[in-house]
Amino acid sequence: MYPYLLPDVFGYNVPMYDVLIMIGIFAMLVYTARRFEKNDGYTRKQTNRILLLIVASLLFALLTSYLFDGLFHTIAEGEPTFGSVTFIGGLIGGLVAFVILMKYFYKEENKDMRKILNTVITGVVLAHAFGRIGCFAAGCCFGIPTDSFLGVVFPQGHAAEAFPGIAIFPTQLFESAFLFILFFLLNKVKSFKYIELEVYLVAYGTWRFLVEFIRGDDRGTLFGFITTQYNVFPTPSQYLSLLMIIFGVYLIIKRKKADKKAEAIL
Repeated sequence: MYPYLLPDVFGYNVPMYDVLIMIGIFAMLVYTARRFEKNDGYTRKQTNRILLLIVASLLFALLTSYLFDGLFHTIAEGEPTFGSVTFIGGLIGGLVAFVILMKYFYKEENKDMRKILNTVITGVVLAHAFGRIGCFAAGCCFGIPTDSFLGVVFPQGHAAEAFPGIAIFPTQLFESAFLFILFFLLNKVKSFKYIELEVYLVAYGTWRFLVEFIRGDDRGTLFGFITTQYNVFPTPSQYLSLLMIIFGVYLIIKRKKADKKAEAIL
């Protein structure tokens, strides 16, 4: 089968999706560890403690990703329906879990949560970029049919075989490219320094809201208003994306007010 591009390991076929997810998580941990120590001023001991809490948060992220997606499909279908996951649901659960874990299990004096979250979310962008390539290898999170040169025909054995022999948008690769670019910008653009979390919420929320219109997989529904032959819009991810954008804008406004207040005091 095409999703399994690696040879058997002890008789087990290793899916490329799993491999790329692990590569993404490893890249995130390496990046965050380096940034905590080199840029943020944390000791190796402090960094290792934060990394352990990040790993624990990833487990919560997996659980909430599963629960969010199941909840929306249950609402849409009128009966309990679980089995798939959604990234935004996992992001929300993972960040909430991380903040709570940091509150109770990291007692160091230099606990600057804004600085820590900026580093963590930039690492998440990197992990997500690799993960979307894994989605392409597995054929999930695919796009709608297209006649453009961007279309890709997935072979049998993919989740995308819902459109057998039909060219569809490789939305997974579109999103991966967007995330790699966003990761680069968060690291290189000076005006994004110290507001990486806010920039991410607005940028990814906007991207995800728009790309949903060309997604062709089962998106579920929640109070849908626009019906097409492929989906009902807004999708659950679009609702969550709007919340991300609103929250990001709120944090930016709040930060600007705080900066002005600090300047006035000086």
